[in-house]
Amino acid sequence: MGQLYYRNLFEHFFDRYPNNATKFIAVSGYLGPDPIKKLHELPFPSQIVYGLQRETPNSVLHAQLVKETTGKVSVYYPEIPSHAKCYLWMEGDRPIRGLVGSANFSTNGLRNDFRETLIEVERPDLHSVLGYLNLLLERSMICTEVQLDQRPTQSISQTEHCDMVLYDPRTGEVQESSGLNWGFADAHVAPNDAYIPIRVKHIKQCPNLFQPIFFNPEAGHRSRNEYEKVELIWDDGVVMPALFEGSQPIDGRSYPKQISSVPNKSILGEYIRDRIGKQRVTDTKDSTQLITRQNLEKYGRNFVRLSLLQPGVYYADFSPDTISF
Repeated sequence: MGQLYYRNLFEHFFDRYPNNATKFIAVSGYLGPDPIKKLHELPFPSQIVYGLQRETPNSVLHAQLVKETTGKVSVYYPEIPSHAKCYLWMEGDRPIRGLVGSANFSTNGLRNDFRETLIEVERPDLHSVLGYLNLLLERSMICTEVQLDQRPTQSISQTEHCDMVLYDPRTGEVQESSGLNWGFADAHVAPNDAYIPIRVKHIKQCPNLFQPIFFNPEAGHRSRNEYEKVELIWDDGVVMPALFEGSQPIDGRSYPKQISSVPNKSILGEYIRDRIGKQRVTDTKDSTQLITRQNLEKYGRNFVRLSLLQPGVYYADFSPDTISF
């Protein structure tokens, strides 16, 4: 067996790929839009097979994959469902490096250490992996040629969802130094930092949406938490890497208590402000820059509806004209 990896998997695809590679070919049971987007930054073309697309069709994710499919990056839907995760770098017609394992080609699969593994493919087996990938590609259709009205499409409205209000239910107002106004806290925060609270009732009502926190086995104690990295696809098509962070005890287990953006927590805050028409916060903060319940009501939405599209990929609906009371 080749070298086993279970940390920093993302680096193998975007920092540690072979210098002489001329193409990247892969199959992944599930896909995340953010790593697909980052493939455009590589100096060679990529072909990615979305292995389980036929079993989990979804119009939201499909739209993102079509958007990212260009002459350099191509996403395919296979006739043969595949749960495999096989990654191969080519030099011309010759495979030069391969990885196989459990990690999907998504933020959730590649950026959560210890949860997934990848193993180096031994040199004699590289052609076998190539043969399998070619078999799938030969019986696949590029996603841009798939007609949505000819395929069963999962309806977001029919999936389990959680309506996460953006104000404090106890006071009826947006918090002045947390939540959407986290940047106003007397702490080490940036002016536009924000997060979406995950409340106890959210976790109890929607147990499939929120995973318990696990603990870093190399820390030697239970105080170092490992928070789940995911991707949010917003209703307007924006893709945002995010983190389910913080900790709150529920029924003897620890669960995250908020959703923030990565790598900067201000990405979420600036995004919400831009959508509701509220000016971004300057370094000189004053109360007129706070997001209020009135701002949300004027926009027409005071909550985010969160749905799970596939492991680690969520749909965040913040479209206006829907109010929660």
